[in-house]
Amino acid sequence: MQLQVLGPADFVKMPWKNGQGVTTELAVARRPGEDGFDWRISTATVANPGPFSVFAGIDRSLAIVRGGALTLNVEGRPDVTLTPRTPPYAFGGELAVSCTPALDAANVPIEDFNVMTRRVGWQHALTQHRLESAPLRWSLPANDGAIGFLYCAEGQVTTALHDGQTVTVPAGHAVRIEGMDGKEGADGAVACVMCELRANGGSADVFLVSISRR
Repeated sequence: MQLQVLGPADFVKMPWKNGQGVTTELAVARRPGEDGFDWRISTATVANPGPFSVFAGIDRSLAIVRGGALTLNVEGRPDVTLTPRTPPYAFGGELAVSCTPALDAANVPIEDFNVMTRRVGWQHALTQHRLESAPLRWSLPANDGAIGFLYCAEGQVTTALHDGQTVTVPAGHAVRIEGMDGKEGADGAVACVMCELRANGGSADVFLVSISRR
């Protein structure tokens, strides 16, 4: 397995597809074509009401890192309001979506966390957690091409893999885990890779992403 710690110097800022905001790309699997990726993990800032970019054929998950509440108006669904303490919200990228932010502080935008995967061939899961005194066990898929991605939004977290590798991830940084072997157990099931996460010196807010092939 390979662990790669990533920080602000590794991330790439770019305009939204519709030109209405800025995204910070944390990790991506690029491909030719209009949208240019099979999967992408990113953060973005939102300060004003407006539409989201359209990504046909893409599954999306959105969560709030900090800065306030974000109400989404999603085509064909009831409105939903996301905060740093609500679960991530999943929707199809081809749906028409607009948002209305309620900022905690004037002129300080909301920061959100996004995962997108191409529906044909890829799938993802996104969860967010506040780590305190108790450790958290994180189970990652071990199939070919799968990755795990941890983003630390606040505090500092230590990630320990079952093979003994350990890294410490400070706020604003991430760790990418890949190279899971995908070996089958005696029952024919593919084993998962287990990680243990611990907050250092109090509490830590983390976003956990797993991406795998369908």
